[in-house]
Amino acid sequence: MATTQPTATLVQITDTHLGRSPRPLRPGYPDSDVQLEAVLADIVEQQPFPELLLVTGDLAEDPEAQAYHRLESRLAALGAPILALAGNHDDPGLARKTFVAAGHGFDDEYRLGNWLVVGLDSCWPGHAAGRLRPEELDRLKECLARHPEHWVLVAVHHPVVPVGSLWLDAIGLQNGSDLLAVLERHPRVRACVFGHIHQPFDAMHGHLRLLGSPSTCVQFLPGSEDFALDPDAAGYRVLTLYPDGRLETDIRRVAGTGPLPA
Repeated sequence: MATTQPTATLVQITDTHLGRSPRPLRPGYPDSDVQLEAVLADIVEQQPFPELLLVTGDLAEDPEAQAYHRLESRLAALGAPILALAGNHDDPGLARKTFVAAGHGFDDEYRLGNWLVVGLDSCWPGHAAGRLRPEELDRLKECLARHPEHWVLVAVHHPVVPVGSLWLDAIGLQNGSDLLAVLERHPRVRACVFGHIHQPFDAMHGHLRLLGSPSTCVQFLPGSEDFALDPDAAGYRVLTLYPDGRLETDIRRVAGTGPLPA
């Protein structure tokens, strides 16, 4: 008898920016720990049993052990499998050690039925911008060749294409065209999700959907030439992955979160 593969729900949070202790990171910023708690409470209420929690980088503002342990323990309380990535604010080695020691995936791959989620490391030491090393692109190629029957969702911290903000576009993925060249050759890769931009983004590149997400901390004003905060609330992305390769997604904002009054 034929069986139907189940539909999977994936929740993406990004740019949590936890400090070494709970506190506002700078004037005008809220406490990133308080923001994260509000987002996680909303996830519990709205999406209580996601098949995967995807955390796409800038895990810590201060890349120290206490920040990563605090983040991991709070995320683990959701009870969902976790796949995390490092961002430009992170210490990738320390973040990896913390999450892997707790049994989570880090810059790794995760299977959800006939879907495969592949996390990539775009950290470029000493730079706010990102770059995929040749060996990371080779790992992606090998992974796609090894799973030709799976639909694929790729995750990376830095945006793959310009998003329309001059200052953010200068610190995006510097070799995004190299990544797109790989993904264009694989029609079963349905989407690439990323963080870093602290705002929603949704565009098509051929068959590939490119998705940026809001931060759990503060939001950046879309379309701005220079750094500017958006008063919008913190949020996260929910993705529904269907067995036939379809994908549905939505951004959920969390009431009561946002930057502090000037």
